[in-house]
Amino acid sequence: MATSDHLQLVNRAIASGVLGHIQWKESAARLVRCDPCLAGLTPEGIRALLRQFVLEGNSLEVRHETRAEYLEENPEEPYWYRAVIPVAGCPRPLFLEVRLVDDDPMVPWVEIVSAHWQ
Repeated sequence: MATSDHLQLVNRAIASGVLGHIQWKESAARLVRCDPCLAGLTPEGIRALLRQFVLEGNSLEVRHETRAEYLEENPEEPYWYRAVIPVAGCPRPLFLEVRLVDDDPMVPWVEIVSAHWQ
């Protein structure tokens, strides 16, 4: 599948349903809950920010994966997607790393694997 097709699936997954077809990598959600720099932001709130970002017409950016450990983990999906989201009242935007975990054209799903201030 072409990179642009994957990016369309990522954006579709995020905009789908009531909350989006967005899950969290458990270790990443745990880090968000414990990170004092992200105080006030929860995994659920970040998921909502990502969804709103896409619903407002923004798109994530595709990146080719170069980290060997991630390529070994998921060799059939050598891409990751990034969103840089402005957050009201915060001086820096929120950086999210997202992976496509289900490329079903009818019901795609993404997973947030990292979130931090840029």
